[in-house]
Amino acid sequence: MLRNVFIALSLLGATALAGCTGLTPVYGERGIGVERHPLNYAKPNSRAEQIIYQELVLRFGRASDASSPTVRIATSSYGRDLTRSNVVRPTDQKEMVVTAQIELIGADGSVILSTSRSAAALYTTDSQALAASEAEREATERAARALAETVRLTLLSALAQSAS
Repeated sequence: MLRNVFIALSLLGATALAGCTGLTPVYGERGIGVERHPLNYAKPNSRAEQIIYQELVLRFGRASDASSPTVRIATSSYGRDLTRSNVVRPTDQKEMVVTAQIELIGADGSVILSTSRSAAALYTTDSQALAASEAEREATERAARALAETVRLTLLSALAQSAS
């Protein structure tokens, strides 16, 4: 009987402590991810940046005034071989990595967030130059879309911290 009381108190204590955390839900009735956060966006300089900005505008909205924070993103990308071998194959497995330098700047010019994130996408090339370049382009776009989701979550975190 004493054991059952101890287990019940442990569960009750764990539940009470869980309510004391400073975590804010991203989704749900009171989650920060449900709200719209209109932002200003810098001009894209590459296709990857354009994709990321488009995804962010769909999720956050575009601000109509200069008092909203501004997002600046600078991307770089590179492809690399996944395997090294002396065996001649008709196709090569590669990976495209897109990295974004992210800055969230307040209306007063203060830097709210400055960080970088990366995402990767796999692709296959062969001896056809056009097919290989299209595969590389498509992998860059897939990596940029995956990176846009990571950037969105990073910005949500920064906006939640700056709001509290």
